[in-house]
Amino acid sequence: MAGRLEDRQLLWVDLDGRSPEDLARVAAATGMEAGLVERLTAPSKRADLTQYVDSVHLVLLDIDGDSGGDPRADPVARPIDIVGGRNWVVTVHDGPLEALVRLDAEREGETKLGALDAGTFVAAVVDEVLADYFEVVEDIEREIDRLDERALRGRPDRGVLSEIVRLRRRIGLIRRILAPHRVAFAALARPDLDVDHDAGRPWPGLTDRLDRLLDAVQNLRELLLGTFDIQMAREAQDANDVMKALTLVSAVFLPAVVLAGVMGMNFQLPFSLIITSVHRPFEYLCSFLAFSVELR
Repeated sequence: MAGRLEDRQLLWVDLDGRSPEDLARVAAATGMEAGLVERLTAPSKRADLTQYVDSVHLVLLDIDGDSGGDPRADPVARPIDIVGGRNWVVTVHDGPLEALVRLDAEREGETKLGALDAGTFVAAVVDEVLADYFEVVEDIEREIDRLDERALRGRPDRGVLSEIVRLRRRIGLIRRILAPHRVAFAALARPDLDVDHDAGRPWPGLTDRLDRLLDAVQNLRELLLGTFDIQMAREAQDANDVMKALTLVSAVFLPAVVLAGVMGMNFQLPFSLIITSVHRPFEYLCSFLAFSVELR
């Protein structure tokens, strides 16, 4: 099939796995360099771009925001190797990727609308990978909104702080995964990377889309700081309410406390003598009445 490709045809080979035998067969059909085949057998942990004589090798890190079905789990970076040559594109990854599933669904059918060369198809794959990042960013935004509601509703929730720490760790991890792509995308836009005669010119808007994604991640950090400020304000208000209650109770019992303190002193005060002089006749009167009742 690779040998019968015409100028208006494009072959996409998607390898779900890094078997050396499969890679060797693909390399033999497409004319891929031997050194590139060796690189494809081991997944990379960082985004990168390498230009060969007749092809371009782009390494991306796709992100899986729902790792293991647990939405609270940290996102996992999954490398995907994209090799674009003349009239052919090879993608290599481990396990199914939602980005490629969506891309395959969009290209179903035979139509001349939106005809793609290899460079434009590589850009389409990159765009779908970035769409996964935007989806994760939207999920985190929804979580931050829910935290804002918890912080504003009722008494302060101590669990909000632990959720803020968890989301901050996720945002930092996403930014560390995404930041190296800037170098690879910048290399795509360099004038010296002229691949028009082989794979076609990639879409120049990829760098702008990446910048918007990085801005969205930075905005998540600012939103999370706002949630932290709301939580701290609620806790400060709760502490003020407690202090108001304590102040009111202290004001009510203050006269009794003062009187008990004064009466407990170990020396006589003028009003203590007055109270004693009034108390003793009253005590004598009560004793007399009790004696009279007993006699009767």
